Amino acid sequence: MQSHKMLLEVEDESFYLIAIYSSLEGYKLAYFINKYLKFKLERERKDIDFNHAEYDAFYALYSHKAPNSYYSLDLVSNKFKGEPKRILSSGSLFEEEEVSPQEVYLIPEYSKVDYFLKISEEIPAKEFTRMLNKISQIPGVQGAYAVDVNNLKSKQNLIFE
Repeated sequence: MQSHKMLLEVEDESFYLIAIYSSLEGYKLAYFINKYLKFKLERERKDIDFNHAEYDAFYALYSHKAPNSYYSLDLVSNKFKGEPKRILSSGSLFEEEEVSPQEVYLIPEYSKVDYFLKISEEIPAKEFTRMLNKISQIPGVQGAYAVDVNNLKSKQNLIFE
């Protein structure tokens, strides 16, 4: 009997990524990006939620999808500070143990980065450089740089659909 194999090729989503170091709250950073870059980032109704091994983490998401633009923007927080899932112990005198909040990251290999700006679709290099320079000029932003998405281990965490 002859067997047939079908290979299914899944095309990766192509996007650009800017890492942002900032002490600003997410809504303030979104406001300044809107002001400096003339975008309309708006908070999504639902945050990005991930079930890490010990944590249920929620990362704030701000999106800009203009009908006249050929690309969309997503500003997402990289850090979530929360308490681990508590496991009730049966047969113990104390039902729960005390735990302190820990930080978990959307992209663990970039644990020092506070926010990521994801730019869907391809844009001209000149426009990308202009965006990067404008973000670096925002008060409260300590630094911003482009991330090579091809070398990113946690790339699937940035696909929000």
